[in-house]
Amino acid sequence: MKNYAIILFLLLSVNSRADSLGDFIQYLAPPSDPTPVALKPIAKLQEAAMAAISFVGKPYFWGGTNPDQGFDCSGLVQYVLVQSGVKKLPRTSRDMYAASNPIDAENLAVGDLVFFDTNNSGQVNHVGFYVGEGRFIHAPSTGNTIRLDKLAQNYWQKTFIGARRVLKLD
Repeated sequence: MKNYAIILFLLLSVNSRADSLGDFIQYLAPPSDPTPVALKPIAKLQEAAMAAISFVGKPYFWGGTNPDQGFDCSGLVQYVLVQSGVKKLPRTSRDMYAASNPIDAENLAVGDLVFFDTNNSGQVNHVGFYVGEGRFIHAPSTGNTIRLDKLAQNYWQKTFIGARRVLKLD
């Protein structure tokens, strides 16, 4: 990634339980077997989440699919997953929802996707990356920037449709 110091700072600020860098690393990926952590699916998803965090503050751009022009919500997710070597998902949030595996919101892991219905259509129309501690990164709408929000905020609770995982973690 471009600047690990900035990314680690942002992640540390996201994780209120991490009092030190060591605590944060342990929180993210406690290695419990001899498989190199970089080869584990959880590490790839965490790398994707860190990459998404690196775009916080960048402008939203409707239909955007790259850092030069900007991102919309699904463009950000698709770009980051491909760049992190995780998986190529379809372009729209609705198709991403259909192409990923459902999980209970209580079982969210860093790098999982969270989906919303922000226009009361009864269908998915928004997606973000879960980054831990009940927070997610997303590109909200025209005139806004990519940002970090809490799933517990009233608006996101009301519009939440479900959580999905793009890789098996075992």
